Amino acid sequence: MSASDVQKFILNPANHDLLSLLKGFRNGIVYGVKIRFPHALVMTVLFSNQPWPAKIRNIFNATKTHALNLAKFVTIYKLVLLLQKRFNGGKERDLDSLFAGGLGGWWVFGERTAINEQIVLYVLGRTVLSFIPRLYSSSATAPAYPFSPLPHPLPPLTAAASNPRAIPPANLPFSVVAALSWAGVMYMFRHRGERLQPGMGASMKYLYHDSETWNDLRTLLWHNK
Repeated sequence: MSASDVQKFILNPANHDLLSLLKGFRNGIVYGVKIRFPHALVMTVLFSNQPWPAKIRNIFNATKTHALNLAKFVTIYKLVLLLQKRFNGGKERDLDSLFAGGLGGWWVFGERTAINEQIVLYVLGRTVLSFIPRLYSSSATAPAYPFSPLPHPLPPLTAAASNPRAIPPANLPFSVVAALSWAGVMYMFRHRGERLQPGMGASMKYLYHDSETWNDLRTLLWHNK
């Protein structure tokens, strides 16, 4: 297969869904390594009394586990969304992301391990904080709290409406914390992305939205953009 044939295959709209799963898996691996490796390195060097070969194995295993779990979750979430959309005549429903996030969270992060617990607690806290009031510039720009009517059909993942700028939370209710789950964060990300903490929103955009676009083999497999 020539380079031009590969380029045609990559840019063919008929292959987009399959390739988006591939890039989602790739982005999950990359992001998981970027997040876990420095954390595992610092924590192991500072607090572990094991010999260096054991330290290196622990760092490698922690990084591998985090990256693979994140990649598997991204792939499952995107695959379940695609299946639901196809079974519904090509239309995405409001609660599709809720179901896909819940299924992926149960399948990948349901087993209680140290790494899974850290990830779930992080997601849980960010999701809960997305429900507190925002510092909108004016009441005219603020949607009804927390679930104003959704546009139909939902905008594409790459559209500007699906990637709103994060709005910081109000100070007083910042201390309010409750319990939510992966299903909650995926629903909020899909339908009310502006309520998520900026760092969380950026990381999820990298995993789920950026994996929807590429220009060639390089931006499909080696570089995000």
